[in-house]
Amino acid sequence: MLKKIFSAVLLLSGMLNAEEGLGEFLTHHISNSHEWHPVPFLPALHLPTGWIIGGIDVSPTQHVLMMFIAAALLIILFAIGTRRKNNAPSSKLGHALEALVIYVRDEVVEPNLGKKDTAAWLPFFLTLFFFFLALNLISLIPGFSAATGNVNFTGTMALLIFLTFNLAGIIKNGPVHYFTGLFPSGVPWPIMIIIVPIELMGLITKAAALCIRLFANMTAGHILLLSLTGLIIVFKTAWVAIGFLPMTLFIYLIEVLVAFLQAYIFTLLSALFVGMALHQEH
Repeated sequence: MLKKIFSAVLLLSGMLNAEEGLGEFLTHHISNSHEWHPVPFLPALHLPTGWIIGGIDVSPTQHVLMMFIAAALLIILFAIGTRRKNNAPSSKLGHALEALVIYVRDEVVEPNLGKKDTAAWLPFFLTLFFFFLALNLISLIPGFSAATGNVNFTGTMALLIFLTFNLAGIIKNGPVHYFTGLFPSGVPWPIMIIIVPIELMGLITKAAALCIRLFANMTAGHILLLSLTGLIIVFKTAWVAIGFLPMTLFIYLIEVLVAFLQAYIFTLLSALFVGMALHQEH
């Protein structure tokens, strides 16, 4: 009886496939595609294809859809959460959002950019933080996928930050002062031959670190969760599921923490890089 009940639950959750191996199971759930299957017992949502612009396929994929869902969710949540009464949030959601906003302002942006530049840059970093947080959290919902586990997405966001902090530094300090400020002064010219390529490479590695850190952490967490779930498919027994359930729930709770942590780290490092570009004297 227990086995029948468990099999029914797996069937409804889309995890039971007698002909699907563990490798296929993992690949199917972490890869990007032009269809989305949020509810197993309903037909998949086929996204439009063939959108070619300049020879590049810009057709929306499952991960692109996750970005639109996250953006729409944030718009709705902030539309509700920003309602105020007597100059204070009128709901618990508003208080929670305000606490996160204040934390990002006081602990992330202001220490790295200073009070003078915080007001101008705060909306940008708040957008980064909440967008990544929303993407990370919805990826933990069964049927949804992790756009932040796609190296194309994380690479694009890292490129955005790379362009942002370099352009910010150039505009604030001037192109000549900015690029000369990247290198230490008073160093003999023979040493500068070594230091110049190292410092230039350091600009690129900053963006690469942002890309790889977010991609690797989010992908690794989802693979771990899916692997534990996939072992249930491999053994096809309810007793294995009962044994793995506490561990899977524990890892899932850790992934919730990682969702917040990775959004925080990406925003923190981005603010650090922008602050370094704006205030080279430090």
